[in-house]
Amino acid sequence: MPERYLGQSLGKYRIDALIGAGGFAWVYKAYDPELEIPVALKILKPQYAGDVTFEERFRREASTAARLRHPNIVKIFAVGKERDAVFFAMDYLPQGLSDRLEVMACLPESAVLRMGVDVASALGFAHREGVIHRDIKVDNILFDEHGNAIVADFGIARAVTDHQGQTGSNMVVGTPQYFSPEQARGQALDGRADLYSLGVTLFRAATGKLPFSGDDWYEIARQHVEDKPPKPRSINPGLSRDLEGIILRCLEKKADDRYDSGESLAHDLAQVIQDRGESITMRSNPLIEENTARTAAAPSFRRRIRRMRRAGVMAGAVVIALISGTVLYSGRSGEAMSPTPVAEARPAASSPKRSTPAALAPRPSAAKTLEPRRLIVRSPSNAIVSINDARVGSGTWTTDTLPEGRYQVSAVVKSMSGCPTATDSRSTTLNEYGSKEVRLNPRGCGLLMIDAQPSGSSYTLTSFAGDRTLQGTLPLKRPLMLPSGTYRLKVEARFCADYRNDELRISADSPNPTIRIRQICSG
Repeated sequence: MPERYLGQSLGKYRIDALIGAGGFAWVYKAYDPELEIPVALKILKPQYAGDVTFEERFRREASTAARLRHPNIVKIFAVGKERDAVFFAMDYLPQGLSDRLEVMACLPESAVLRMGVDVASALGFAHREGVIHRDIKVDNILFDEHGNAIVADFGIARAVTDHQGQTGSNMVVGTPQYFSPEQARGQALDGRADLYSLGVTLFRAATGKLPFSGDDWYEIARQHVEDKPPKPRSINPGLSRDLEGIILRCLEKKADDRYDSGESLAHDLAQVIQDRGESITMRSNPLIEENTARTAAAPSFRRRIRRMRRAGVMAGAVVIALISGTVLYSGRSGEAMSPTPVAEARPAASSPKRSTPAALAPRPSAAKTLEPRRLIVRSPSNAIVSINDARVGSGTWTTDTLPEGRYQVSAVVKSMSGCPTATDSRSTTLNEYGSKEVRLNPRGCGLLMIDAQPSGSSYTLTSFAGDRTLQGTLPLKRPLMLPSGTYRLKVEARFCADYRNDELRISADSPNPTIRIRQICSG
């Protein structure tokens, strides 16, 4: 049972909570006392940890994955074995793509594109290092606190594949809904199988649906091999044709017809972002930075053709407007545009050069200058973050996928019943552009009992933050429930010396303290 490890330690890691389970391992939230950070601890299930061959392969592949140092690949800190537990420790990233898709059916195109760039960049790096993931899917894409996509679970699928080949077992390696055709056939794989699975993931994130589904995994595998996927725009008409084309190229049945590398896929996704007038920092892959810079300096053939077509259409429209005197309307905004006067339409080649006044200088478009819409929630690492009562993550959480609107943001920590500060909540509004930061500080409660003599003394408790003051007379009928923090305690009685404690600490995690006071009194 997975509960067997709760409250225990493996190596230096203290195991605090079970946060997930897969076919081969359990995943726990643990604590690293040296780094003073939470980590995710993946522990092999006993039936696999007891298989010496499988255990060796698992540890070897986990060690290989630990050497993959890339901004978009989860960091593995340690691989080890203690008693009967085989485990590895990695980054604790509480929010994943599956969590986002529970809050909304599908992601905005800008979020799909940026996630795709991150994941494709990670895969390109891993493939160059000779590592194939074999199980790219929604559940294996996580997000860090800045919203960057992080790929998890490199190595375990390879270990299972080798074990399957050696034992002749019929384990299903991978997830059928995300199988590449060659994976469904049981053929040898290269990195292009991962790119197919990423195509399925992008399809799911962009449309809210999988390209192939069914109750029988054999039937799903057959569809990957034989059936043509639906066009994403037939499900979500709001998608651009460029993104649709990229997804469908990833889903080609023949590996040779797909992208030849993660870098080339990341480059095309980044190109769509730039064509949309948005900026992107290709921090995670120098090769893409180089290609992107080259593309910006010399526009691609596809972009030149598109610009020529737009220019031709606009020129024709201007001529028609000048001849007929009619008013043109913008198809997007519905606002009227005044016809361009003939005098302003003439070229001014012979006119002397004049400096353009700053007020009349062309301004960059809003899409290029305004900060993208983003919500940043900052709360303690042990706090559960919810948006409109739907759990989305924990600690510091960032998203750029929520549509405009008003949201109730809350964070809650575990505490005793009746604790008034265990939940902190704020209401916030997301506009079309710009970041919104919400700081929440939920605190658990502890109990404090004051035993003072003589009876009839009065007490004053003041929090260091100055946001809470309690006063009363001793003895107490029941312990005081106090939000965790540091307090100043003063006890006074007539004809007695005052008692003071300026660093009284209340913690939700420590035993409830009892303060015993014997005041020195005259007479």
